[in-house]
Amino acid sequence: MSRVALCTDSSSLLSSAAAATLGVDVVPVPVTLDGEPFDEGMSSLDWFYERLRAGAVATTSQPSPAHFVRAYERAADRGAETVVSIHLDSRVSGVVSSAEAAALASPIPVTVVDTKTVSFGVAACVRTAAQAAARHDSAGDAVMAASRLGTRMQNAFVALGGPGGRVPTVGGWMLLRYAEGAASPVWECASVAEAVERIASLVLRGDRQVTAAVGHAGRALETTADLLAQRLESADSVRAVERYRVGAS
Repeated sequence: MSRVALCTDSSSLLSSAAAATLGVDVVPVPVTLDGEPFDEGMSSLDWFYERLRAGAVATTSQPSPAHFVRAYERAADRGAETVVSIHLDSRVSGVVSSAEAAALASPIPVTVVDTKTVSFGVAACVRTAAQAAARHDSAGDAVMAASRLGTRMQNAFVALGGPGGRVPTVGGWMLLRYAEGAASPVWECASVAEAVERIASLVLRGDRQVTAAVGHAGRALETTADLLAQRLESADSVRAVERYRVGAS
């Protein structure tokens, strides 16, 4: 048993299989759909997106400090001596604040990492932290690895319209980029196919070597996401591409 335990929240999109393999405790982000709780672990994600397409409204809130305290207690019960708790950008969510409040009541020391990124980027930071912790059994190395990767992460996504709030209200298919704590429109596109081409151009510009991940939300866009992944895989500047599913949180 490593003396360093890792924790994250479900907005990281770290899959249950990956979390189990890495030994990461994932605290659920509360999600409501038309005011009713939605359990990502028990309900169909396809049903969730069908409801959204039909006009349902989804909201999220940060987990309470008590939820994080229980996660930290579980780590202590397993024999860990310290916890590294890795979460999404504090500029768009109160998750970091909740984890920091819980750290004060934890039975073992907790270091909270604000990755400055969101979504699957956080999962990548968690994975990198797990690798660093496994090599050296060091909380400091895990914190440094997650923090460094978070600041290097770039995130672009496509939305059809936008509800306002964290995702600006837009018309039609819009390419947005997440940077400096906010999602900003980059290009309004006539179709999702054009938006995908714009994403590819962002990833492939310049002569830098990159590793990419491509996600999709509703099942109707899975094939489109596959095409983008294949396009990136064929580029000399892309070292690797992986796929993921965008969860409700």
